[in-house]
Amino acid sequence: MELYFGKSCLHEPGLKFQQLDRELKVDILIVGGGLSGTLCAYMLSSLGQSVAVAEKGRAGSGSTAVQTGLLMYKSDRMLQELAVEIGEEKAVLFYRMCLEAMEQLNSIGGLLGEEAEYRLRDSIYYASSEKDAAKLKREYELLSKHGFPVEYLGRDELKESYGMDKACALRAWRDADMNPSKFLNALVKRNVENGVRYFENTEIDLESIGRDSVCTVYGRQISFKHMVLATGYSAIYPLIRDKCRLTRTYAFCSEPICGKLWGDEAMVWETKVPYLYFRTTADRRIVGGGLDEEADVLENDPEITAAKAEALAEEIRAVVKQMDIKVSHAWNALFAVTEDGMPFIGMDPENPNLYYLLGFEGNGTCYSTAGSLIIRDLIQGKGNRYHEIVRPDRYICTKSSNARETAKPQ
Repeated sequence: MELYFGKSCLHEPGLKFQQLDRELKVDILIVGGGLSGTLCAYMLSSLGQSVAVAEKGRAGSGSTAVQTGLLMYKSDRMLQELAVEIGEEKAVLFYRMCLEAMEQLNSIGGLLGEEAEYRLRDSIYYASSEKDAAKLKREYELLSKHGFPVEYLGRDELKESYGMDKACALRAWRDADMNPSKFLNALVKRNVENGVRYFENTEIDLESIGRDSVCTVYGRQISFKHMVLATGYSAIYPLIRDKCRLTRTYAFCSEPICGKLWGDEAMVWETKVPYLYFRTTADRRIVGGGLDEEADVLENDPEITAAKAEALAEEIRAVVKQMDIKVSHAWNALFAVTEDGMPFIGMDPENPNLYYLLGFEGNGTCYSTAGSLIIRDLIQGKGNRYHEIVRPDRYICTKSSNARETAKPQ
């Protein structure tokens, strides 16, 4: 399945690896060499077991190649919405999982250094309309009640600090932005140094998964003790097929901005659905996205994709006034949203050696980090307090009327 059309200014190919041309025996096999699989390999390489990553194309050539690189602990589903749907205790636990994942990501970003182009950033979540202001104030009160890093900005403070004329906003910290390809490439190098083996152009025959072995599409057998499916949006497995759906989003990257940028270059998103989201880059470009729509196929017309990019740029101009934004790259991509707004992470109910690491929804990188920690605990036979919330075989009642229909592809 093709996952995107167009090209991001952020994509940079990394190290090349050989195709698997023989039988392989490994303790842990990870299927998927994007950010999810590479983060998982990093976490699992600390267990003292052999780890291999099988990627059907080039590492990072799937959704990672067009991710926009906004990393936040806040979910696309507000905490107050989740509290209504699954109970306040579980909703807070889920948000706690995301915050801990962001702290882990921040630690990894610091370890990788400038090569990863990873930057700590505040995020601004503004009320798109006056009617959303009361809801945003309730969200602030619930987040504050449970000790999450957030503060409330009224209209005057928001306008003075960021030049945004909106009713109110939440400012959160412990968030970050990154160049997804540079981060991936730096982490792949670290994984290789830690003994992780990567095999590119090595597609796994998903129909051949057994208790302790699987075959490539070319018939090479891989024996394993544990296998992790970190295949992103390229495969929708029977276990989750009725719990998620594909959606299409549009994104763009601008030419470098010569003039003044907004305060602190904070990442920005809004309460409206579908929502606008944008950030800056280290070389002063703007990366933004939105205009999401329900579709399971890409838009292959470059003129339509370019027009969507211009529309997004115009929306950003309306939020941060007097900014000369010239689009340099435009693309659209498919991603998956779930019926309850949470990812699918954990053990297969029929095969205890098989694990899913599917960071669906907008916080995919954050979710994949959390999931890697969960799977590490499960492989070690430890309990994990977050597993029950995100396990792939969890019961999901019905599509909530409060469910956000779209998400930012991270």
